[in-house]
Amino acid sequence: MKNYLLALLLLVPAALPAASFEGKVVFKTTVDRGKSEEISYLMKGGKLRIEVPGQKEMGGMIIDVAKKETIMIMAEPRMYLVMALPDVAAQAAAASADDAKLEKTGETVKLLGYVAEKYITTAQGKKTELWLAQGLGSFMSLPDSNPMGGARPEQAWERALAGKDLFPLRVVSHDQGGKENFRMEATAIDRTPLPDSLFAPPAGYQKLDMGGMIPGGMPGLRP
Repeated sequence: MKNYLLALLLLVPAALPAASFEGKVVFKTTVDRGKSEEISYLMKGGKLRIEVPGQKEMGGMIIDVAKKETIMIMAEPRMYLVMALPDVAAQAAAASADDAKLEKTGETVKLLGYVAEKYITTAQGKKTELWLAQGLGSFMSLPDSNPMGGARPEQAWERALAGKDLFPLRVVSHDQGGKENFRMEATAIDRTPLPDSLFAPPAGYQKLDMGGMIPGGMPGLRP
């Protein structure tokens, strides 16, 4: 049985966005040089919305820093779930103790109008190259490519970025054999005003009552 709720609960942010940037960043992600997927990252005034256009079941994930809550929007059925925002300070402290450290290379490149500096992290024999820019706020973990089938584990490089004003415009990870197994690259950055309605549950959506949950699934969903 596909546990939709479990996947939603595991999509937890690793850091808080900065309020200085308002607009949209679009990423293209590729795993093991296979299928690529687009992810939209919208930011406004300390709020973040993550959307995966290719996933019809998931309407998006909203992070509200002021209210310290995460809102998961489910397009099918038309419902939303409100959860407490994790303790970001504790996450940042845990990240500082992690074996993945950011190492500057001194190499820079201009990507989509932003100067990005190349960093390297190594954890458990796996190397990740990151091109990081300032002025776009901090970064949050991206959702799994398949929310119906479970969430992917948070990566060491994501934890290493927790709480830092370093935003990845290109990420390339390698396995222990040196083979590329993950790539994420920003394809567009649009600094533009966004409507407040993007950062609240859509009108007509029902709030999910956790007390009404059926063990192993959500009301209205079948295996």
